Amino acid sequence: MTTTDDRSDSTSTNPVAVLRAGDAPTVHVVPWDDPAAAALRTAQQAELRDRYGDDDLGHEMTGDTITAMVLLRVDGQPVACGAIRDVASEHGRGVGEVKRMYVLPQHRGRGYARVVLDELERLARELGWRRLVLETGVLQPEAIGLYLRAGYQSMENFGAYTGVEESRCFTKNLRAPARERSERAAGVVTVEHVTWDDPMARELRRAMWDDNLSRYPEIFHAPEHAGGSEVDDQRQGVGILAVVVARLDGQPVGCATLREGRGDYPAGSAEVKKVYVAPSARGAGVARALLAALEEDARRLGLTRLVLQTGIRQPEAVGLYGSIGYRPVVPFGGYGPDLYSLYFGKAL
Repeated sequence: MTTTDDRSDSTSTNPVAVLRAGDAPTVHVVPWDDPAAAALRTAQQAELRDRYGDDDLGHEMTGDTITAMVLLRVDGQPVACGAIRDVASEHGRGVGEVKRMYVLPQHRGRGYARVVLDELERLARELGWRRLVLETGVLQPEAIGLYLRAGYQSMENFGAYTGVEESRCFTKNLRAPARERSERAAGVVTVEHVTWDDPMARELRRAMWDDNLSRYPEIFHAPEHAGGSEVDDQRQGVGILAVVVARLDGQPVGCATLREGRGDYPAGSAEVKKVYVAPSARGAGVARALLAALEEDARRLGLTRLVLQTGIRQPEAVGLYGSIGYRPVVPFGGYGPDLYSLYFGKAL
């Protein structure tokens, strides 16, 4: 990759040209009103309109607040773009926002978005910024996957996106501190199959309810959750295909469930539910052992895909799922609009 300051380049080029595979990308910093960059932004807004049925909240954004506009070319043709702007007034000194990330559909899957994002982060560090924030949507799982792989973590919706249920916001610390070695549980992990009503499984699910209540009080204090864990347990225990409990050195410390797909779930899929590990046992590989057991069950049942839902305030869970092959997907099944869910799937 080469990086050039191309502020004098105002050549109008066709942003939808089909390019040869294997050409090395070049990254250019261009003016906001560069014709090729403008054409890519227009294409992005049209695609968002098609996906969401309405204009993007920021579709009228001008270049007044933009600090840098990046254009990626392959064989001289514009293929991707992205921008950063200073949002210190909303987020504090040294914080920028990633905007207008876009890759032409016929050129996706080649790593061009990551090249653009890396360049934007480089420019942000050069400016002395300490953190970046951004927004994307639940119908853009590819974008969510890109940001998670690049080290971004979920954050509460900010600014104009506050309360917008289709929006998901992310942030990344550009001055990541040295990682401290945390205490990790150790011991022998064993997994056994039990029934949904098994006392150990019920007790672990009750502990999971309490944990979720502390993380998401907005949800778990809502009227639909009146009755607490017992009522929720009855509602959730339908269509159960497998329940597993994990022990650490003989003590029950974790559980997970496989539930049959329903409604508009992807064909051949089942849902991973109620994955929980007691805090004292985290770091010992319990969750991985539970998920591996459910995947084995799913294959034995002839299923071809697993899906799951987790929350934006559980970065450890999001990291775990990504590390074992789960990738972001669009919302599925009965999951309605909310501000807190992320959705993942894995082909078996």
